[in-house]
Amino acid sequence: MEKPATRKNGDTFDREAVRAVYQAQKPAYEAILQDLQGEVRTLLEKNGFTPTIKFRVKRFEAYFDKLLRVSRRPEGEKQPLITDVIALRIVFPFLEDVNAVERLLSSALEIVEWEHKGGHHSFREFAYDSVHLLVRIDDRRLDGGVPYGAAVCEVQLRTILQDAWAEVEHELIYKSDISLPNESIKRKLASLNATLTLSDLIFQEIRDYQKEIRSRDRKRRQSLEATLSGERCISITPPPFPDLHPASTAETPLLSGGVSLEKAMLEALRAHSNDELERAVGLYSQILRMKLTDPVRSLVYNHRGMAYFALSDYRRSLKDFSRALDLDDENVRCLNNRALTYRVLKRFHDSLQEYDRSLAINPSQFDAFWGRAQTCYELQLFTQALEDCHRALGIQPGFAPAQALVRRIGNRVF
Repeated sequence: MEKPATRKNGDTFDREAVRAVYQAQKPAYEAILQDLQGEVRTLLEKNGFTPTIKFRVKRFEAYFDKLLRVSRRPEGEKQPLITDVIALRIVFPFLEDVNAVERLLSSALEIVEWEHKGGHHSFREFAYDSVHLLVRIDDRRLDGGVPYGAAVCEVQLRTILQDAWAEVEHELIYKSDISLPNESIKRKLASLNATLTLSDLIFQEIRDYQKEIRSRDRKRRQSLEATLSGERCISITPPPFPDLHPASTAETPLLSGGVSLEKAMLEALRAHSNDELERAVGLYSQILRMKLTDPVRSLVYNHRGMAYFALSDYRRSLKDFSRALDLDDENVRCLNNRALTYRVLKRFHDSLQEYDRSLAINPSQFDAFWGRAQTCYELQLFTQALEDCHRALGIQPGFAPAQALVRRIGNRVF
């Protein structure tokens, strides 16, 4: 707990004696902290996180002030240890990252204590949330450590906004020798805190919305690939245009008045993912009557074109893809979709031209390489088809349809 030589008398610490112990132990603390932050960084990056990691050994003056406070407990009362001699702070963009990494660290490190700082704290801490973990360290590398120092590292998990608030709070409150003068300033600080907290929640809500959009888009693409994969992706004979009139669905009021664009898109994507294709077309059509920016309108036309494609209404599908590209001529997904539609209609040269245009914009696309490989195969451009298959497999090595096409080309050519 403490070095006997650090006491001047029965109840007072000798500052210079404590400083000497601190300076002697500091290199060991720094080495432990460096190893721990490297271990944590490797663990997080392996699991897809790229946070900002800050770490420090507590400055001597701050440590000594805390030492005096914790050692002044009444006689007979257990004196607490100092748990933040060394500390890591891990900063993330979103609230969900904090929760996910807390679980990850708990499974990989020896956590001896958890604390969720927040609303139960006094005004001095302003109730802004932060997760604090105490991680056990190997104290065999320390020669007893500093007086009252616990063999732990404090790990703080915060969002960027939580961290910003904590930094400002530290300057205004903890490091200040001037108490807040009136309730008006206290209310202003509390209001700022509430604004930052709300901002974190809104950022997370936006991210959840984007993830929902991506998830439903991925499901639709997987369904389309399952339909057109492997042998069925080659030499497709398109069915005749069905006697469907999905445009009439748009006249049916499917959305309640005043619904937001975000909710409308989620409802349309939900119907699309559930193969309620005519309903999806109607919903997209209603959305297109809203006031939209050009990029959003291009997105909606692309999605409606995909729904028409799934209904085998290739004429309307091509029309929507063209409208989308008029609004955003670098929408590579739309270019790939139009190229696929041309291939299904056996307009192979048009299909090839669209894939070339798409890859000129973004030369690292799996979908474009795989689609162009199939179009080249139809045109009996086997060398180009084989090359594009290998490029697609370089991006997704285990993609079975591309592997099958490579074998098929090999059987035909060799």
